[in-house]
Amino acid sequence: MPPRSGRQPTLESLLPPILSLLPNAYSAHQKALTTTARLVHSNQHALAIEILFNVAKELLKIGEGSSGVELGVRMVTIMGEGGVRVDDKSRASITQLLALTPAAGPWRKKLADTSIKWSQAHGDCPTGDPGLHQYIGEMYYKDHAFVLAEQHLLASGKRDAALTLAEMMFEWSEKGKLDPGPYAVRGTLPFLAQSPPSIQPALTFLSTFLSKLSSPSSPSHKIFITALPSQTSFSVSEIHLTTSPTLNFLQLALITVQRAPAPGVSGVAARGMDGGIAREWDALVRRYSRSSGAGGVLGQGEVQEVLMQISTGVFKIPPPRGAGGNDLLQNLMGSLFGGGGGGAGGAGGRGAIGAR
Repeated sequence: MPPRSGRQPTLESLLPPILSLLPNAYSAHQKALTTTARLVHSNQHALAIEILFNVAKELLKIGEGSSGVELGVRMVTIMGEGGVRVDDKSRASITQLLALTPAAGPWRKKLADTSIKWSQAHGDCPTGDPGLHQYIGEMYYKDHAFVLAEQHLLASGKRDAALTLAEMMFEWSEKGKLDPGPYAVRGTLPFLAQSPPSIQPALTFLSTFLSKLSSPSSPSHKIFITALPSQTSFSVSEIHLTTSPTLNFLQLALITVQRAPAPGVSGVAARGMDGGIAREWDALVRRYSRSSGAGGVLGQGEVQEVLMQISTGVFKIPPPRGAGGNDLLQNLMGSLFGGGGGGAGGAGGRGAIGAR
């Protein structure tokens, strides 16, 4: 039933009676829901959102994760129903609640997933708001939930998110103790396989990751041989020659993708009479796939499928018959790191990582 006629309901008149019920979390939770349901019925979405935010925040402060997140999720739902767009204010309301939500249990992920879904529908990016993705990715990284963090840091595409991704992959590789190849592939190829390729985050990730690996404190610094000028006008000024075919390939792949045909150019025009840059890409993939060997990172079937996706989507090379139709990037993740869900248990152990 709608609010009684008379004075217009305000935050100052409706919020204090709800908060006065605390620390009785159940009573405050129920009154918040009934009060905001009446407000939504009378098309007062903004006020309902304010009440839910404030009550959820207070519940989370006293450790009531379940009740607080339920109100937070309801807040985001009403934001969607009321057509609230992604902006600094709406994003901050969500991140404040996420910051207060305990890491243990399913509550933080529930609120994060609901928020991303809202931002996909009410933001400028169909994959979700980059700033929200970055915040959630950094949050999961701090929790050592590396698998969950990776998904959001990749989806963000922001430079700072790519920096965090490199730091996380370095930590995930036990700071260079494990073969860095799978970690470098996982942080680079998803950016290059996008349409169009996301060069800046790929470059930021790979250059930062290599810098950390080459540090004298990292066991992996021994694999670095020398640095060579890239002899190109592109963003990679030098190539770090290593004993790892995977690291060498990724650096050359990044340069080659930057020379790919512009979007909209037909495959025939792109290849020209001599095969164009597509021929160079194909030769690069074949050479390093052979040097990596069937048991190496680049030789894995799932990695080859992602490379074929780059071949067809970026370089306009016709795919082999019967190819495609799979979730290539998801297969790549499963191959290199054993797939699986988030949490520290699924994120960092040697047994969960198929490093080769």
